[in-house]
Amino acid sequence: KMTLFWHNHFAVEAGVVGYAQASHQYYALLRQNCLGNFKSLTKKITLDPAMLRYLNGYLNSKTAPDENYARELQELFTIGKGPDSAYTEDDVKAAARVLTGYRINPFVVPLSYVFDFTQHDTGNKTFSAFYNNRVITGKPLNQGEQELDELIDMIFSTVEVARHICRKLYRFFVYYEIDDWVEQNVIRPLADLLIQNNFEVRPILITLFGSAHFFEERTLNCVIKSPLDYAVGMCREFSIAFPEPVDDNG
Repeated sequence: KMTLFWHNHFAVEAGVVGYAQASHQYYALLRQNCLGNFKSLTKKITLDPAMLRYLNGYLNSKTAPDENYARELQELFTIGKGPDSAYTEDDVKAAARVLTGYRINPFVVPLSYVFDFTQHDTGNKTFSAFYNNRVITGKPLNQGEQELDELIDMIFSTVEVARHICRKLYRFFVYYEIDDWVEQNVIRPLADLLIQNNFEVRPILITLFGSAHFFEERTLNCVIKSPLDYAVGMCREFSIAFPEPVDDNG
């Protein structure tokens, strides 16, 4: 269920990615980190070949910054569009400049990224008051990769990141509506706990699933199964056996 949650959160499309190996690695990455650290997963997804392909990260260069991933990183993956989300269009542009130079390396197995410093914008990147007017200093050569860590640290220093992901978890597992009471008494305490645990997801799920609120009558039986949930549940219910994978190299 958490792998499915992250797949809906960090969404890609196989038809756009185009490489079966990249799609496989993307799913493996989600499964391996589904109960782990949200912050570290965000960085790994940023550099994942499937995501680099899907949101044009591999085309992002100093002469033609591509804002696609920089926008989704903030609007969908981390900050969200909550009531206190106040990042700006200039923040999107600055983040896009930080993310220049990352490419897909097709000559290694498994597929990986490669940082092309010749395509990286080495100028300083200035962010808005939402990020406390932070300046990420441009760095030359391979030192430019350090800017990604600074960008992730800056984004995750805002409380809205924790609140955004807790809202999404709540809607996925509990109830589709979040009223003022839930926001103040469930979402915000969970977000504070997430920050206290350095963005480890497991403690949040344990707390949410063990709460009295989770078992309240008004939130029971309100999550409609997706087609995937239904299909997997039917396979388990009837103990359907699947064939072993075929090794094409055998």
